[in-house]
Amino acid sequence: MDTSFAILRNRTASTAEFRRAADAVCGHLMRAMKEDLTKKGIDEKDIVVVIILRAALAFLGTVTQVFPNAPVGVLGMKRDEQTLEPYWYYENLPPVSANNTIVIADPMLATGGSVEAAVERLKVRGANTNNIYFVGVIAAPEGVARLSTLIPKENMILGAIDDGLDEHGMIVPGLGDFGDRYFGHGGQAIIGAGGIAR
Repeated sequence: MDTSFAILRNRTASTAEFRRAADAVCGHLMRAMKEDLTKKGIDEKDIVVVIILRAALAFLGTVTQVFPNAPVGVLGMKRDEQTLEPYWYYENLPPVSANNTIVIADPMLATGGSVEAAVERLKVRGANTNNIYFVGVIAAPEGVARLSTLIPKENMILGAIDDGLDEHGMIVPGLGDFGDRYFGHGGQAIIGAGGIAR
């Protein structure tokens, strides 16, 4: 995984190189999550995977291989670059209950705002926070601390924890904008009616 991480952090890597490395890392992390859940005796029929758009689409191929029978929910959030708060633009979740084990996937855990909003949304739907797990590629200590107030820390699988956040809420040293690099562009998103995700 070290070679793949080196490519992810290389700002001059091509889109193809970044995608291959991201797919390898996401695959490794999702398989580690499955191994952890299997050791705990959790049945796949009780697992729901939730991906946060757009960057977490990088996990989707692996999710369908590792958890082939698990329903996949999608939450669309975008971070306001001024307030650093997430706001919703899309939601499509399967039914969840306190008995479900929910795996949230998002490559970057920076401030933790998006994942906190996702956890709160899932709680409203009936999820038990002790049964919510998180898998991410890179995290900042600030995001880990924030998420640790919501779900058990042992429910997190992270590829790396970096030094912290810069003044723009970006992970340092990080790897740039994961979604922009994975999709090959940082085009302007058209966001529908929504609001701050609280």
